[in-house]
Amino acid sequence: MSAAPRMEFNGVWPTYLLSRRPPGYEEANKGLEAHITHQEGREKDYTARYQEQNFFASSNKSVTWLKDQIEQTAKAFLRQFGVDRPLSWSIFSWYNINRYGDHHAPHTHPRSYLSGTYYLRMPAPAASDDPLAKPGCISFYDPRNGANMVTAGTEPDARASHAVYPSAGTLLMWPSPLQHQVHPNLSQEQRITISYNLILDNYTGRK
Repeated sequence: MSAAPRMEFNGVWPTYLLSRRPPGYEEANKGLEAHITHQEGREKDYTARYQEQNFFASSNKSVTWLKDQIEQTAKAFLRQFGVDRPLSWSIFSWYNINRYGDHHAPHTHPRSYLSGTYYLRMPAPAASDDPLAKPGCISFYDPRNGANMVTAGTEPDARASHAVYPSAGTLLMWPSPLQHQVHPNLSQEQRITISYNLILDNYTGRK
């Protein structure tokens, strides 16, 4: 009897979506919400002018806590990728206040390496007669166009999208080219988040 042929399976082109709840988020969220309320009182509709924001420029204790958590998470993300080369980066961040009906159309984050969102306040999931509405969720889309059209139906490729309804205190991180969208908030409560882009400055330690 001949031996079974040796097979090696390699996972290629993986897409990582990292999710964690940093320790101490409950107390930090109180400070972050108070800081955002103060900012919003000074600059009406600032949430719609996100490019004017520089959220991490503040020395507020809760803001610096969140920046540190994102830095730690980015280092863990890079380790998972197998990146052991020292990198330097900057982080651009802005807050979002989604009121009733507010949403973000499908998009990517150009000129960035990693992107993500921290969830400060999430209203209870709203009911909808439309199963595709996914109120308040964030959805991510398979970057391989059409891959879900040529599957047997049970492998991961069968899903063209992946929807998440994060709870308050959740920190998400993903590769910036990954297309995503935020579905409409159908609650009368505000949905408050803090988004960010990690932008590589240069590669250091290169021989």
